Amino acid sequence: MKTKNKKNFTILLIGVLNLILSILVILRLSNNVPINIFSQNVIDKMCSKQLLIIIPIIVLLISVFQVIYRLKTMDKVVTNGKRIEDFIFTLVDGILIYVNWLLIYIGYSFTNTNLVKVEIPIWYVFMALIGIIVVAIYSIFPINKFGSKIGLNIKETREREDVWRTANKLNAFTGLVTGILIVLLSGYFMLNGFNWIYLFALVILAGLMLFYIPILYAKMIYNKVVNRVVE
Repeated sequence: MKTKNKKNFTILLIGVLNLILSILVILRLSNNVPINIFSQNVIDKMCSKQLLIIIPIIVLLISVFQVIYRLKTMDKVVTNGKRIEDFIFTLVDGILIYVNWLLIYIGYSFTNTNLVKVEIPIWYVFMALIGIIVVAIYSIFPINKFGSKIGLNIKETREREDVWRTANKLNAFTGLVTGILIVLLSGYFMLNGFNWIYLFALVILAGLMLFYIPILYAKMIYNKVVNRVVE
């Protein structure tokens, strides 16, 4: 129950913090900010900065609805081993938060430089979307049904449910960290230009965090449990 409450609190906290931080930054923007940024990268439409607050408000409302839904259906969902709803909620929220801060960044750049053209290659947006999808997928690992195909499915986790639960909690955390790093790196590339060294380092780190480390952790837990049972 503590784990469930902790996740519900985290979901609400992200929505509230995103709204507060967005408002603080939006207040510093000029009254009119660019809105059409993907039409050949040329800014040809403007909107009032107050409209930018709509997206973080929607994010918060989705977070509230997600928590209410989880509280009403958690027992049923866990019993059936299904949590596709969490994936959808997390994915939608992640995309909206990314778009929210992308628009704020454009507005902030316009306020400080009065730029008339902005370079945002679609490749960076696609990279950020991959990061958001990674976070969404791995967020459902700890609550998937024992033996589910979605999760850390190796010999040790298939044999013991306690190993499955513990190992997939770590895998969910590493997926969260990796996804956030991918999104942040896409933002870094957008601001400072592409760098193969950073991308290569991220690929190695992602491989370790998403696969190698969780597998080693699962094997370690399994060996401890088996040895304790034998003794």
